[in-house]
Amino acid sequence: MKQIKRADLHMHSTFSDGVEEPEELVVRAKNNGVELISLTDHDETGGLERMRAAAAQHGLQFVNGVEISADYGEVSIHVVGLDFDPEDEMLQALLSRIRDNRFERAVQMAEKLEKLGMKGVWEGVLKIVTNPRLIGRPHFAAWLAQNGYVEDYNAAFSKYLSRGKPGYVERAKTSIHEATSAILRAKGIPVLAHPGRYKLNEWEFDCMFEEFTGAGGHAIEVTTGSHTPGQNLLFCDFAQSRNLWASTGSDFHRPMNRCEPGLQGDLPGTVDPVWNHFRAA
Repeated sequence: MKQIKRADLHMHSTFSDGVEEPEELVVRAKNNGVELISLTDHDETGGLERMRAAAAQHGLQFVNGVEISADYGEVSIHVVGLDFDPEDEMLQALLSRIRDNRFERAVQMAEKLEKLGMKGVWEGVLKIVTNPRLIGRPHFAAWLAQNGYVEDYNAAFSKYLSRGKPGYVERAKTSIHEATSAILRAKGIPVLAHPGRYKLNEWEFDCMFEEFTGAGGHAIEVTTGSHTPGQNLLFCDFAQSRNLWASTGSDFHRPMNRCEPGLQGDLPGTVDPVWNHFRAA
């Protein structure tokens, strides 16, 4: 792989909870100077071939990606997989199971909201999504805002969709070890996503990270769309001190949310970029 100045290895399309098609994401990324791109939809690889074709058309390098939803106790942890074989049967079996669980959870959430007096929740949310197996809380939040039940997207979470609120349903759990191992079996690289977002103290974070590395994880997102500049520096030092491979990604879902593709902050020259270890590197 040629020298990379700017990469974005974490973004979402309409195949999960993003609002733009893979082709639109490629154009956004190219306009922002991105040279290497990945599509990391939640528990879904259906958009990869379209993203690959669009990237080739626009002269960008592309690598397979996915973001797997895992758990550490009561904290939701995301593990990004990069440069894996999307045809791997064991990986796809895990993703299919997670999608099935997500669908059942969505049905239960719709039922709870209907019991609060809201009408047409399930039918309305289905009109918003591209993939009905990947209905998530963001889709319910959008529907609640569009139908005047809350003033905006964020209020939907604080009033109805966060843990302890009347529309919340716990999701079936997947361990960090299971997610990480599945990516490794598919010849990919597991990456701990947006580490600054997890509500863990230092000791809890270290324990969680030991579970990740114990399963074979060796990479971490250093610069992300949800990190502050201070967190970017913190996890740069973290990656250096532990000899970890460093990844970067905007975690783009929609315009005006976090940051645009490629603008999350480039990796500093002091870290070892994860793309140096891609199979095609």
